[in-house]
Amino acid sequence: MPHYNGPTNPCAYSLDGAVGDTYTHPENHTCDFYRPCQYPDSHGGHCKESFSCTTASAHFRDMHGIVDLTRSGHVTCQWTGCGRTVSRHNFIRHMRERHLFHQRWVVTLRK
Repeated sequence: MPHYNGPTNPCAYSLDGAVGDTYTHPENHTCDFYRPCQYPDSHGGHCKESFSCTTASAHFRDMHGIVDLTRSGHVTCQWTGCGRTVSRHNFIRHMRERHLFHQRWVVTLRK
């Protein structure tokens, strides 16, 4: 099949490079903020499925098998560059705070 040699349109229709590899940290966190997962997948790459604070539990249960562990069990975070070991019951909090930038409420007392 020969390559097309007809007239070209000056507008590019390709999306190559439209989304870069650089991740931009959100200035104001919302629980609807989605980020591509950097957990390993079964093919030696990264999962890359986007998840949020709201969907984190289901994502790690369904996609990465983090389910049915004892409350006192421990999980080592496999997120690229992390490696932190947390108790099973704190794993989703770790994902939300460390990798989705969710901040805990801070209460300040006035004098």
